Amino acid sequence: MTSRRRNRKLLATLFLTCLLCTAALLAGKFRTLSDKALQTTLPRTQRATLPLDDYEVTRAQVLNKAQALPGPRLKNPAVSSDGLTASTLRTLQEQRSYLETHGTIVRTAAHVAGKLTRNNFDEPSLITCHTPMIRSVNGKPDGVVFTPTVGNNIYRIEGCFFGDASGTVQLEAQTGAPESVSLPPIPLQLESNAPGAWSDRELTVRLDTELRGIQDYPVTLVIYSAKRRRIELRGCRFIAARSNPQLLSMIPSAWVKLYPSGVGSRSIRQLEYVSPTQASGVIPKDASAASAFVIRSDRQQFGIGADSYDFSQLNPGWVIESVQLQTYGVSCPEGITSVQSFGRWEAGWTLLGVRVAFEGRVCSSSVPPSFDFTMSLSQYAIRVWVVGPVGTQPLASAAFHGERSQYTRVSP
Repeated sequence: MTSRRRNRKLLATLFLTCLLCTAALLAGKFRTLSDKALQTTLPRTQRATLPLDDYEVTRAQVLNKAQALPGPRLKNPAVSSDGLTASTLRTLQEQRSYLETHGTIVRTAAHVAGKLTRNNFDEPSLITCHTPMIRSVNGKPDGVVFTPTVGNNIYRIEGCFFGDASGTVQLEAQTGAPESVSLPPIPLQLESNAPGAWSDRELTVRLDTELRGIQDYPVTLVIYSAKRRRIELRGCRFIAARSNPQLLSMIPSAWVKLYPSGVGSRSIRQLEYVSPTQASGVIPKDASAASAFVIRSDRQQFGIGADSYDFSQLNPGWVIESVQLQTYGVSCPEGITSVQSFGRWEAGWTLLGVRVAFEGRVCSSSVPPSFDFTMSLSQYAIRVWVVGPVGTQPLASAAFHGERSQYTRVSP
């Protein structure tokens, strides 16, 4: 009886030992299989980024294949085709209409006999004056606009105590700045050389239509009588004849506020502003005649926004006539599995100039055998046409000595 119990206990011990050994072997096998599976899947889920040199080559290839997409030429709604504001045009029309309605004085020898011919209009009633004064020019007592433009360059001056003998009429600069002292007076010539063309109360003068190289500026109308008595009308403006619109060759970087694109807390890898433009490794050939060129790129998607251009520092009289935005359609390289666009191209007018909202393209993919690839790109060229006083330049000479580009480059 005792022998049987011992045999049973021995068999149970042997069975338990075999069972534990089998379990240990299975656990080791499963652990080995798990390690092999992890080693197989890890490279697929945690790839390194494409080396910088290879990335640069791919980026250059993408940029070289970018297709230029010229936008419409947008006219500046604040100015006319010759660069004049609506208020200036309205003033010139009022002055011209006054002359057409009231005529100009034609003085002949009959005036000496006490008769006055006024292009079929009655002589206006004489106003009593106690001191020398200019009452009006082409019917306007103030805010007179003088211009050599044909059709608007004749002026009828009415007032008192001009004298019966001819004197001098001129426009003198009134800018309040030191350089106004060096600006020579602009002479006005009598419209007629006939006797009596200059009277004590009225005279008609004209500006030379060939005036060139003079900027717009505030002026004072001054009459010097034959006895050198000075009579003036302040608060007038000289508006020069206009040139044809011309392409602005450069936009100083100080006039541009680039949107500070970034990824998280860092700046994007490339934010470059180039002006003047010329064909290079950065500038496409079709943008070499643009006023400026802007390019953005990064290895991650960057934020959207808009760049601002301030043209308030153009030389006096010069204004923006129109702008054109040229964008670029970017084709992602082969093997890309994801293509996304963000933002929207749009050019709009502001009080000081132009605002350009930009669009970007994101190309991303896993490049076999062991690299992930992401590239964000956005680039555009802007052309700006300006119009201003004939014979002058839109930019101060100092602007031509500015830097070629405003450039930010941060390593990824």
